[in-house]
Amino acid sequence: MSTWRREAIEGLPEFRCLIESAASPMALWIELHLKFLAAVQANDSSLTGRLLRYAAWCCSDRSGALPNDTSTAATCAFYEHLPTHKELWPRFGSWFSADDFADLLPAFAYHLSAEELAALRVAYQQGRPFEVRKRRPSGSR
Repeated sequence: MSTWRREAIEGLPEFRCLIESAASPMALWIELHLKFLAAVQANDSSLTGRLLRYAAWCCSDRSGALPNDTSTAATCAFYEHLPTHKELWPRFGSWFSADDFADLLPAFAYHLSAEELAALRVAYQQGRPFEVRKRRPSGSR
C-alpha cells in the first residue's frame, strides 16, 4: 500500500473505502475537498482538523521528496480552492500558522485577483487568535 494511502487511512479512517478506491492522490483530494467543506458546514472541528493535518502531511517531505504527486494533489485540488470560498476566510487565522499561511500564499493566490488576495490577508490577520503576552513581574523592565 502506498504511503499516501496508508497515512490517509490512519488519519481519516471513516473514509477508508474512498481512500482505497481513489485512483491517485489527485482523485482523492478532489473528494476530500468536498468532505472538508461539508465538515466545516457541519462545524465538525475534529474532521476539519484531521483533513488539514493530512493536507499538511501531503505537502511535507514526510510524503517523499518534494514536489511529488501527493503534494501537487493537495496543493491543486485543496489549497488552491479554499480561498474561492470567501466564507472560509475568517477561519484561516485559526487553521494556519503565520509561517504556513505565508508558505501557502502562492497556492491561495492562484484563483484570486490582487484585490481579493489583499482582502484574504486582512481576513487572515483578523482571524488570528489573540496572543497573550507574558506579563513581567512587578519592578522589572
